[in-house]
Amino acid sequence: MSNNKPTIKNIIFSWLKRRIQARNYTVSSHHFETELVEYGKMYWGVTRLPSAYSRAWRDIRLKEEYKKIDIVGIKEENNNSPESTWRIEPWSTSKLQSAA
Repeated sequence: MSNNKPTIKNIIFSWLKRRIQARNYTVSSHHFETELVEYGKMYWGVTRLPSAYSRAWRDIRLKEEYKKIDIVGIKEENNNSPESTWRIEPWSTSKLQSAA
C-alpha cells in the first residue's frame, strides 16, 4: 500500500464497484455505519467516521459523480422504513434492459 491515502469518495467508488461486481445493487444507510467503515479500514488503512462517508455519499449523488464509475443512476427506494435505501443502476444492466 502506498503512503498516499485515498479520498473518502475514492473509497466509496471502489466499494460501489465491488458491490456491482457481486450484483448487489442496493445500498442502505446502515452500510455507511458499518460495512463501508470496515472496508475503508481493512482495504485502505483509512479510519473515518460514518458521518464522513454519509456526507461524501450525499455529495456524490448530488453532483452525479457516480457517472465516473459507469453508474447510470442512483434512485432512492420507498421502503416505508426510517432508513434510506438506494438502488444503483450500473451502465451494464441499463444497457441490457434497453436492448430488451
